[in-house]
Amino acid sequence: MRRLPVLFTLWFAVLCGCASLEVPPDSTYPFRASIAGSATIQGRDLSFDGALAVNSPEQGFAQVYGPGGVVAYSVGITESEVRIHDLWGRTLRQYSVPLDQFLGLVAGEPPDMRYLWKRSLDGHTVVTYTWGTLVVDRNLLPHEIHVKGDPRLDVRFVQEGNTITLLMNRGSDRLRLVLDVIQGGRWMQGP
Repeated sequence: MRRLPVLFTLWFAVLCGCASLEVPPDSTYPFRASIAGSATIQGRDLSFDGALAVNSPEQGFAQVYGPGGVVAYSVGITESEVRIHDLWGRTLRQYSVPLDQFLGLVAGEPPDMRYLWKRSLDGHTVVTYTWGTLVVDRNLLPHEIHVKGDPRLDVRFVQEGNTITLLMNRGSDRLRLVLDVIQGGRWMQGP
């Protein structure tokens, strides 16, 4: 019976997390990049070009260009809500993203939230959160992310100089997003 308070305290500490990944304050935001992508979503193949602006880990905006460079779609992201608008600003779709700081990862910044534990694996650090796992390199730049859910979301980050490629899989849907960094982000700290 005397061990019950100790066990409860330990269980509560694990549930709340123990620490967070800290990156030095720098000029991560605003993060701006041109984007080119290809996707297979619900069996349909798509390709697109556009621009991305990230103002914080939870807030950003993207434009997808149509023929002649006219904005065909705009995508607003606030915390874990994604809204896709047409040329006239009408909402076409609305999604919930399981991780509200995903845009921070796109800018190269790990989430500022408590993790459960971390371990080293093949020169990387695997960080386990309640929502899934994040793999970072020695500079705390994202390498992979695996988000629990049905279906599960897997993202791989590949850096080649000023170009960041995101390879995303969610169920049968696939997205390849190539970002050419224009401003901000932590990516120039190297892989």
